[in-house]
Amino acid sequence: MLMKFILLIAISFLITPSPSISSDTYIGKWEITGGSIIEIYQDGNNFYGKIDKRAKKPSSNINGLDNKNPIKELQSRSLLGMIILDKLSYKNGVLSGGTIYNADSGKTYSVKVWINSGDTNLCYIRAYKSIFFKTFKAKRIVIDSVKP
Repeated sequence: MLMKFILLIAISFLITPSPSISSDTYIGKWEITGGSIIEIYQDGNNFYGKIDKRAKKPSSNINGLDNKNPIKELQSRSLLGMIILDKLSYKNGVLSGGTIYNADSGKTYSVKVWINSGDTNLCYIRAYKSIFFKTFKAKRIVIDSVKP
């Protein structure tokens, strides 16, 4: 068990983003495994991500509301358009220093988002709880230009 943990830590250091990734590279729509789409945008010096589309078959919050939110008054708000990536800063090719809200659990975690220079259409979102983390992959939504 300890060996697996050490191996995971070592691998996480090997997956390092490239400082050649500009802050603009993050802006756009990203589809997370499962089908949900997050739109990442910049406002001033901070980056945010909001839910643009939900998965076709969500595993929770079936009614499209923030049911699991620990603040009772927020449990009736719609998930669409809700900010889940909050106050991230760009530094050395990475977005970090902010939080990610998991509507499935109603919990908020520290987050780091990065793109490797080898494939700028693939984004990694890592949520942290203490020394533990979970990494999600997201693919850029590329809108084909309309051909006459």
